[in-house]
Parts: sequence; C-alpha cells; structure tokens
Amino acid sequence: MTLASSGTLADLDLATVPIGDSSALLTRAVRITTGLLDAKPREGQDALHRAIVAAMEGRGHTAGQAPTGSGKSFAALAAAFLAAIRRGERTVISTDSLALMAQLQDKDVPIVVEAAGELYPDVSVSAAFMKGVANYIDPAKVISTAQLLTGEAGTFRYRDLADVLDKGRPLHGLEQLYGLELDELEPLRRLVSWACRAYFADDPDEPGDRHSCPIEHSAAMWATVSSPSSEADDGSRFGVTAKVTIAREHAAGADVVITNHSILAVQAAKAVPVIVGSMKLGHFEHIIVDEAHTLPSHVRSQGAAKLSGGTLGRIGRSVTRACGNTSASLTWRDAGEHLAEELDRLLRDFTLGGKDGLRRVKESDRPLGDTEKLIKDWIDAGKKHLGKNTESSDVTTRIRASSAKDALDSLKQTVEALTRHRSGWARWVEKDDRGDAAKSRDWWGANVSPIDVGFLLRDNLYGYDLKVDDDVTEHVSLSVSAISATMPSNYPFQAGLAAQLVKYPSPFNAAYQRSGLYIPRVVAGPDFGQITTEGWGNKRRFDVRGHAQWATKQIIELVRATGGRALILSATAREGRAYTEALRSALPRVKVHSQWDGGSSTRIVREWREDVGSVLVGTKTMMTGVDAPGETCSLVVIDRVPRSPGNPLDEARVEQINERISNVSEAQRAVYAVDAALLLQQAVGRLIRTSSDTGLVAVLDPRMLKATPTAPSPLAYPEPTRLTYMDAVRAFGRKMTTLDEAKAFIGSQL
Repeated sequence: MTLASSGTLADLDLATVPIGDSSALLTRAVRITTGLLDAKPREGQDALHRAIVAAMEGRGHTAGQAPTGSGKSFAALAAAFLAAIRRGERTVISTDSLALMAQLQDKDVPIVVEAAGELYPDVSVSAAFMKGVANYIDPAKVISTAQLLTGEAGTFRYRDLADVLDKGRPLHGLEQLYGLELDELEPLRRLVSWACRAYFADDPDEPGDRHSCPIEHSAAMWATVSSPSSEADDGSRFGVTAKVTIAREHAAGADVVITNHSILAVQAAKAVPVIVGSMKLGHFEHIIVDEAHTLPSHVRSQGAAKLSGGTLGRIGRSVTRACGNTSASLTWRDAGEHLAEELDRLLRDFTLGGKDGLRRVKESDRPLGDTEKLIKDWIDAGKKHLGKNTESSDVTTRIRASSAKDALDSLKQTVEALTRHRSGWARWVEKDDRGDAAKSRDWWGANVSPIDVGFLLRDNLYGYDLKVDDDVTEHVSLSVSAISATMPSNYPFQAGLAAQLVKYPSPFNAAYQRSGLYIPRVVAGPDFGQITTEGWGNKRRFDVRGHAQWATKQIIELVRATGGRALILSATAREGRAYTEALRSALPRVKVHSQWDGGSSTRIVREWREDVGSVLVGTKTMMTGVDAPGETCSLVVIDRVPRSPGNPLDEARVEQINERISNVSEAQRAVYAVDAALLLQQAVGRLIRTSSDTGLVAVLDPRMLKATPTAPSPLAYPEPTRLTYMDAVRAFGRKMTTLDEAKAFIGSQL
C-alpha cells in the first residue's frame, strides 16, 4: 500500500511556526491529530524530532530514549518526510512488530501525509509498507490449497475455485493441512475464497496481506494461503502479479518505506541486501529504528541456527515427499537416518565434558567430527534427487520441491557456520528441546548464534557499496536514528552506533505522580512460608510455584477492588493460564480475556479494550504494544520480574562482557537483570498512555524491596540488581507495601 500527500492547503497556521522551521511539519501533524490550531509538539517530541533531522543532515547517528507517550512516531515520520521534501532523500523506518506497523498504517502515516500535503502542496511525498513474503497471499499456494479443499485438481482459475468454495460443499484434503482446529474449518473456507477473489480481481490496491484480510484467522490458517520466500511464486503462470511483488514495486517508488525489525535483522545477520543496497528497491539515505531496544535480539534470532539428527530426519522426509517417494529418494533418506544416528552419538559424547548436559564449542573443537563432509555430500545428493521438480508444472510438487531445496541450502549454511570459529559468535551443544515427533525421541543439537551484533548491523545494514562505474565502487553511509521508550545505557555499543544515548523527558510525569505502585513486603508469617522453600543451610529460598499460588490470591483481591479494568501479566504461560482460570472462577461477573482464548491477539486485545470492566491476562508478548488508554487499564499486575532463565546464548554474552570487566556478577547483571528491567519498564508503561490516566501498578515480587533493620528480607535481590529493577518503577508518586494500602488507594483514586 502506498500513501501520497494530497497537495491541498488547509488552515493558515504558518504564522506561529514558519514553514522553514524543522518542526513545522511535526507541528501541523500534531494540530491535525488533536484538532487544536494552537497545539504544539511536546517538549521531548520536538527535541527528538530535531535530533533525527540533525542526524539526517549530517549523515550521523543518534540514539534517543523517549518515554511512552512522547510521540515518537510523529517525530520520526515528520523527519523522514522532511528529508524527502527538502532534499529528495529516501528513508527506511522499521518498527518491532506487525501490530505497530498496523498502527502506523491506519493512524499515524495518513496524518503526516495530510500535513505534508497542506504545508508543501507543490511536493509529492509517498509512503509504502513492506513486510516479509509470508505476510502476503501467494498465487501458487492459494491455487494449491483451493484445489485441495475443493477436490478440483485440474482447475486453475481463481474465480472458479472461489465459486466452488462458496457453495458450502464438504471440504477435501483436510488431513494434509496441519495445526488447524475443528472450529477453524469454515473460516478457512472463507479465507481461501477471499484469497482467490483477491487474485481474480487483480486489483493492485488490494494489498492481499494479513493486516487487510477481513477474515479472522490463526497462523495455521494463514499458512495455507502464504509461502516463505523460498517457495514464493510470481504469479505469471496464473496470469496475475504476486501481491508481494506489488508491495515491493510500491516500496521501490516510495520516499518513505516502513518495515519491521525482522526484515532488517535478516539483512544484518545474513548479509543479504533485503532493503539497504537492494537493486530492486533503489537507494536509501536514512534508517530510523523505532522500538530499537529489540533490534539486537531480532538479529541474534535471525543469525541463530541448529543442527541435530532430527534436522536430518525432517529434511529427509521433506525431500522424499517432494520426489514422490521414489525408491532412489527413499534409499537416500535411509542413508540420512544412519547419518543422523552417527551425528547424535558424536554430539552426545561431546557434551560429556560439559555441565548439565551442555558444552560450549571452543575454537579448537570439532563437534561434528567426520560427519561434516558426510552431511555435505548427503545434501548434494538430495539436490540431485529433487532435480527439476522445483520447476514442475504441478503446483503442489513445485511448492514442496522448492521448500525442500531451501531446507537443504539452509542446512549446508548451518554446517558451515558450526564448523567455523568467529569472534562475536557462540557455538554450543545441548539436548534439542524440539525433539522429533516422527521418531518419538529427543536428539542432541549443535547450535550457533551471534552474540555481538553491533558489527553485523554496522557492516551489513548501516551502509552499502554503490558501483559508480565499471572500475569504481563508492561506500555509502546512511544516517541511523534509534529510538525507543526503553533502552539500556550501553545500547549504542550493542547496536553499533557512533552516538551517546540521549534521554528525553516524559509528558506524563504528573500522571505518574498521581498513580500508585504496590510491591508487597513479605518477611514472615504464612505468606513468607508459602512463597519460599527450604534451601541450603536451613535458609529459605524463593519458590516459584508457591509464589504463583500466593500471587493468585493477591490478583483476585486487586481485580475485585477495581471491578475488572485490569491487565495481568505473568512471567510464564503456565502461571498465566492458572491466573485466568482462578479469576473466572472467583469473579464470574467479570469478563476475563486471555491470550490463550484462540484467534488473533489483535482481536482479543480489541475486545478487552472495548469492554471497560473486563480483564486481560497475558505473558511477555503483551508487555509491549498493548495500548488501552482510559479506564479499561486502571490496574496493571506483574506477577514477578520477567527475568529470563539461564541459557547458552545469554551466558555467552555474560562471558564476553566478563572478558572486558573481569566481574562475573556485574556481567550477569548487565545481561539478565538489564534485559528484565527493560521488559519490566515496558510492562509498567501499559498503565499510563495519556496525561489524564491514573491507576495502580502492582509488581507482586517482594524481592524488589530493600531489607532494613526493622524489616529484614532474606529474599531481597542483590542490591545492584534490585536497584536496576527499581529504576523501571521509580516514576510513581504513591508507593505502598501492603494489600490493604493498595485496596484503599484503588477505593480513593479509581
């Protein structure tokens, strides 16, 4: 989808903000959205906007922490549009999720487009949205699924297939579709029919993406009409143009391209010019990264890979299926199964020198042993078996073969990554927790992932080589602006930025001063006994399961006091489900929504937002991006600090930091505690979304309170860690440590 400025002049408010001022466009956007002709950008919003503009003009870097509600989106969009208006320069804006992209698409971008058209009627500025391939309906996958469901294998006309689906006949081939629930079958019929008609109409203004789809659907349902990049079809054989191709064409002609972190992360981690340096999309001069604190983790995720015997088994079955289970392919698959057993033996033996069934791979180690060459030979043989099936006229065969070939290519890259030592990367061997359902067993897995992603971002994303002529190549550096509501102090280093972190003021200080923070103090009595268990040396230690049972009672009492109007955020899905059932049982008159109710999370959040007296229960996925200003979210409960458990990747990050500072405890805090504090701060930010909001945040983690001579707390976090967590909640003006105080605050303020 492309949005272009209208080019019509509206009201005359330029007397107060001259058009030459860098903030003129931002000011106009603020006035449109508020409906007030004398409205001005917030202090932090205007300062952030000017910092981005300055970074663009100097082709430099800036990193800004702007609290929730600062108006980061308008500040970034106005700067990007201004670069296009003044200098004809193009900008990539990336955000953390598709949900945030939807907010920009539906709300923020149209307002800035309108403002630009009014202030600069002689300049046309356009914005386009670009998502991953799997977010668009795929021409071949739609045909294949429609043929399967209708039983019309010889029909290739979208309209004819849609007509058959709409007749309501029994669906065929459901056993070949995975992950679907019984109540999703009729919605699936409507989804596939919609996808067929989207291509039959061949309307370039129909995006054909998940956001625009009018049928509520699950991820499993969407997978029946979409394909990953390796299987994507251009649609030419069916007389249509793939929706993703249309989106790319819109992006190629747009001044501002809005995408998500996953796409940037692919480019950074794999050195593939997906956006920056792409010949199809053209040249860009600037990158703005919103919700920038999550970008490093996206890069680590995209750069991570795993190899196990189960991997070989899954790929073997995929290839033989694509080959039609020929005898030659079955023989090749059997060889792969023998190879999988040998690989599993080597990896299991390798971990014998490790701890808790896990061992880091050092520079001199060869965990794959002689299987490295055998696996590569097996991969090459698999490709020969696939032959020209990737070009088959049969849609299903071509899709299966393309997917299998991509899996073999990816496997080869994984083997090479696992056998090569690289600075800034971690390799380790552990039990593969995915297992192998087909074999009813677990496998040992070799893993690889980047740790230090700053150099990947700097080398693969923040610039590109431009060929000036046959003999001359020029390196082009982009300006980079990273902005987020929460950022660790060392974020510029993590992200490879040549900038210092700047913290901008919050517009909601007064709202936070009116609102309350409840952290229960538990130092003795039955409550203390319930949340602790016996530890070494007769000392009590924190008990997660006992704490969850205790927290359940606290949550019920708090929600009863507010009459609903709450967001409950749990550290784990198991505990979240338990809180959901307990609330429904104890408070039957309060509608309780949860992220496990089925259907899209967008719908679940929307229903909660529109039902003022209801409750929403979720986990870490709802600690960011959930926006419900007003009374709907008067209470936010966080059961405990969302600290990640120990894992090989974060331990590698700890080790890397410890090599620099020689302090293991401080290195652990810099990784685990800082990451948890950022997520805690995001979760707390769900309460205050406008200057008129007031409410209570309850963090039901007694370990956050400092031990005192009169109130000793054997559970208190180590003081540096505790202070790190408390920094995330210091803005509140009213603080309380007992349930009675919290309920009294709710009664008097809410």
